[in-house]
Amino acid sequence: MKRSLLLLVAVFASMHLFAQSSIDRFFQKYENDRNFTLVSITPKMFSMFSKLDMNDPDAKNLMRVVQKLKGLRILAKDNTKDGQRLYKEAAVLLTSDFEELMTVRDKDSDLKFMVKENARGNINELIMIVGGTNDFMAMSLVGDIDLNEISQIASSVNIQGMDKLKNLKKK
Repeated sequence: MKRSLLLLVAVFASMHLFAQSSIDRFFQKYENDRNFTLVSITPKMFSMFSKLDMNDPDAKNLMRVVQKLKGLRILAKDNTKDGQRLYKEAAVLLTSDFEELMTVRDKDSDLKFMVKENARGNINELIMIVGGTNDFMAMSLVGDIDLNEISQIASSVNIQGMDKLKNLKKK
């Protein structure tokens, strides 16, 4: 009986690990490292935003978009010599689970946008990774994602690299 129970627990644990996406594993690897800044907005927080009563038309538009979101995670490291190494590590992990939308490379940094689509072809996760000579950032946005709406919000939030979203078109 103990052996059967142990086998059952092992099977469920391995299924949970298998179900994790590569970006989840990347975040888990570094989320407890105090050299990184971690921002994590849960589905509960997004649902609380949607209950706010707004009179401003721009705020109403923002709330309409926020209602479709399920989570946002940002992992960043400033003043580091590891920016390019972390970028390459994240990029290699993501190639199996995500489809690349755009890469921007200049002499100081690399930026990559990747998406995961659901069975209906809608974007349900948007990943942005940025690696520079002195910094690194990974962002995961989960929900029912419309690139045009997210681009409009991003321009008002001023997250590094998000200004590039306005150049993206869904394939």
